[in-house]
Amino acid sequence: MDDNTPRDDTLDEVAALVQHGIVPRLWIFLIDPDGTLRRDLQQIDGTPVSPDAYAVLALRGILGHVLDVDQEVVFVIERPAGPRPSPDDWAWHDAIVRAAGGIPVPLRGVLLAHLDGVDVLEPRTLAA
Repeated sequence: MDDNTPRDDTLDEVAALVQHGIVPRLWIFLIDPDGTLRRDLQQIDGTPVSPDAYAVLALRGILGHVLDVDQEVVFVIERPAGPRPSPDDWAWHDAIVRAAGGIPVPLRGVLLAHLDGVDVLEPRTLAA
């Protein structure tokens, strides 16, 4: 993970499990209230390059189905490309943030798995 990002042991553990991007997919990692990373992984294979109009509702439905009370969630956007986030990566990031906010569920982080490793996708600040 990027050396400039504040350390988060759980996000480091998720990054170590994923390692790098191979195929387009989303990973959903659940974190118990005591901070333990659950080992029952949720993967969504064959995700489109960019989320469609129903992605937020679909992700919200998945979260509503797999989450227990007081859990947190980490998403990983995986794709076989370089480390620089693309507009499509940001579109997925935004869809994930909207989906988690609609439940609401604590979103611990959104990571980007690419050919060179895994990095945190920090929230964007748009210029005025």
